[in-house]
Amino acid sequence: MTSGPERASTSRRAFLVLAGLAPLALGACSAEKKDTVEVTPSDAGFPKNITHRFGTTVLKTRPSRIVALGAAEAETLVSLGLVPLSRPTADTTAWYRAGLRILGPAETPQTYDDGRQLTASLFTELEPEAFLSVGNRLSREEYESLSALAPVILAPDSVAAEDWEPVTGFIADVTGLQDAAKPLVEEAREDISESVEDYPDLKGATALFVSASSASGSDLVLAVQDSAPAAFFASLGLSAAPGLSGLAKGLKPASSRFPQGMVYLPRSRAAELSADVLVVNVPSGDFNNYRANKALSRDFPDFGAGTVYVISGDEAVALQRQSMRGAQWAARNIVPELAKSVYKSRQA
Repeated sequence: MTSGPERASTSRRAFLVLAGLAPLALGACSAEKKDTVEVTPSDAGFPKNITHRFGTTVLKTRPSRIVALGAAEAETLVSLGLVPLSRPTADTTAWYRAGLRILGPAETPQTYDDGRQLTASLFTELEPEAFLSVGNRLSREEYESLSALAPVILAPDSVAAEDWEPVTGFIADVTGLQDAAKPLVEEAREDISESVEDYPDLKGATALFVSASSASGSDLVLAVQDSAPAAFFASLGLSAAPGLSGLAKGLKPASSRFPQGMVYLPRSRAAELSADVLVVNVPSGDFNNYRANKALSRDFPDFGAGTVYVISGDEAVALQRQSMRGAQWAARNIVPELAKSVYKSRQA
């Protein structure tokens, strides 16, 4: 099984204009684009030592046959032009599928159940050259098992897993794709910056991200300051919601199946949430009911002050899992909705 082509830096036009990637019009943004650029991976800097919470990983040579130990890792590899051998079965996004179509790999990456404990035996037949993990989802036992098969590239704690830019930089460095990453990172920064130009009211407005369900008795899951939603809101010029740190104090961290920076908030405290925009992520069934009835069902708690902006699917993933292309997708598709919600709050 091959890892797919090692080219990178697909053009902005090619990556974003694919059907289904961005539901909003892209005309003006995609008119002035460059052709696809071929980038040769660099072997400079290898061997490379990566020090992390479990010790040090030595990469003797640049790896290309990589198992992604997270969906954000897989999305970032694809955005840089490198198809992973395997990735978690967790939701695939419009921007990830678009990237694969552009790269045209001979084989679609395999998937594995990341809800179970990871062991080397799951990946032996793939003959990986490395495993890639960003964040703290990997246990020491899993790390040691996988390391017996191939080096585990584990990002140091200094690489903020909730921020797409350091994640992209780290993955580019360990795969020798720094030259591919540079123009893509600049392009993403530009897209995010341009997304707020028509919405000056966003600057200084406040936003909160919370996951909720109609299931009776289920807790809410609140994104705190060290979360991907908070990092994305900050990149738009939004401010932290007043009282967020106090609200989150003493709350239990959400389980590892949730992204980092999430805590459980008792359902009975939903009314304490307060911001210009309350971004409420709901399951697909609840979202379909919301769209049909133009309101959340009575099974949801009463949320606090602020305009409620209900999301699901790719919108929720783009905020909770900050890969580079996900951030660009959010800039195009979520920013206008945030601006509408801020306007409504200030008119109330």
